[in-house]
Amino acid sequence: MTYVNLQLNPERYTGYLGPSARRIWDAIYAENCPKYPSEELCQEERILFKLISGLHSSISVHIAADYLLDETTNLWGHNLTLLYDRVLKYPDRVRNLYFLYLFVLRAVTKATAYLEHAEYDTGNPIEDLKTQSLTKQLLYNPKLQAACPLPFDEAKLWKGQSGPELKQKIQKQFRNISALMDCVGCEKCRLWGKLQVLGLGTALKILFSVDGQANLGQTQLELQRNEVIALLNLLNRLSESVKFVHEMGPSVEKSMEGQISAPAASSCRFQRIWSSVFNTPAPSCPLQRIWSSVFNTPAPSCPLKRMWTSIF
Repeated sequence: MTYVNLQLNPERYTGYLGPSARRIWDAIYAENCPKYPSEELCQEERILFKLISGLHSSISVHIAADYLLDETTNLWGHNLTLLYDRVLKYPDRVRNLYFLYLFVLRAVTKATAYLEHAEYDTGNPIEDLKTQSLTKQLLYNPKLQAACPLPFDEAKLWKGQSGPELKQKIQKQFRNISALMDCVGCEKCRLWGKLQVLGLGTALKILFSVDGQANLGQTQLELQRNEVIALLNLLNRLSESVKFVHEMGPSVEKSMEGQISAPAASSCRFQRIWSSVFNTPAPSCPLQRIWSSVFNTPAPSCPLKRMWTSIF
């Protein structure tokens, strides 16, 4: 078994571009998201596409956020053109990023009781205690617990006659995605790709185990140590992606699209996306309070709580 220090190997631009990188994503979409008319896809299949698209968007955001701007001087910084071209220019990609964040957040809060007592042993007692303390602070943050407590009823998913078959199908598809990640030629890209796919698969595993609205206890769910690590790292990656898009979105739009917005109207792109798609004002959400308390910046208007029912 090989251990990797993720802090020494951050998710960032690696130079892995071109046809090889595109072929991996093309294969993931082609093999796991059939191009059927939307009315022929069941709700669960639409969800799978949104999850994969959201992960793709998040990875693109991290590449743009930490990009090698000048190889000769080893200058790193933001590539805002890349951010716009790959994510911000496409409202559905922004929505899917938000949706994936919501989905993983729901899984983490659902598994609070289990994650509190999960195995975090690393052989370093001091670091183990620190990890357990930080995990509890996250899981039992009252603002987190209150934020969009029921954005969608996952208990209704995977039910009915085709429910078990859908579960098996989606689990197989995620194993397939992980196998496709093995074909990535860049070692660091492969590391982060497989880690986040495992994290997303873990979130699905948690929500597959849902029984009514009760939190999952240890007797209802069994996760491997690597699954817990992957889940929490995925939540971190998505949080950073959403934060970066919120902070940089308005200025990127202004420079790329020539938009001039009054200060009072310069809210994030997500609010405009919601209004343009659903023809209603973007609703507020308790996640705004979490955002402000964690990042010490004004929170974007957050349509997460109603997004599930509005889209589906």
